[in-house]
Amino acid sequence: MAAKKKTQPRKRPQQARAQTTVHAILEATVQVLEREGYDAATTTRIAEVAGVSVGTLYQYYSHRDAIFDALQEREFERALVLMQTVLSDDNLAKSPRETVSGCVQGMLALYVASPGMHRVLAMEGLRATKADRIHSFDLRIIALVRHFLAATGAPVRRKNVDAAAFVAFQCVRATMLASLIESPAGLNDNGLVEELVDLLLRYLVDDAWLAQQEDGPGGVARRPAANGSAPVLEASRQKNV
Repeated sequence: MAAKKKTQPRKRPQQARAQTTVHAILEATVQVLEREGYDAATTTRIAEVAGVSVGTLYQYYSHRDAIFDALQEREFERALVLMQTVLSDDNLAKSPRETVSGCVQGMLALYVASPGMHRVLAMEGLRATKADRIHSFDLRIIALVRHFLAATGAPVRRKNVDAAAFVAFQCVRATMLASLIESPAGLNDNGLVEELVDLLLRYLVDDAWLAQQEDGPGGVARRPAANGSAPVLEASRQKNV
């Protein structure tokens, strides 16, 4: 049976020069994936774009999967920082729509910044990245969502908050990855955000309470636009029976 590839970096960058080299290798990999595609992302091509020798690249990464693994770890950290910021206790006073929109728009921004890289990570990630690390990341994000749901003053309609946190997070991630890979017709980024925000609000928050909070003068609900521009005016909806 063939030995499994090790995806951990061969050498941990300690000095500033080494950290600069690692950063150059990772950024070069992203550039190649975005401009030339997965097949072009060989270690030789990555080293060329990074401006380092193949030998230098191999000091830090023994093969291409190890580079992909490092990119996945970096994206995990970025997503975690985003969610920690949006779902911090300092934001508990914000409206549910504002908070949910912040999460969804923030996650989408990470994907849109490097769609080619994220397509590769989505398809190759489970093979290159250890399952326990993916699971650990999921648990940390779900714990943040669960804490916020338990602490918010908005009436959460789900009795099982643990399940709700899991479903909400996985719903957003799975839908965004599917949209990234399949590019469905008739669905742009703003439309995706609007659909996901509406889905999550209806799943998580009491309808009558949300309508009352968002209704403006004259029975007109003021809903923020998906792109963060001026609120969109829409007729108040009847509570679903």
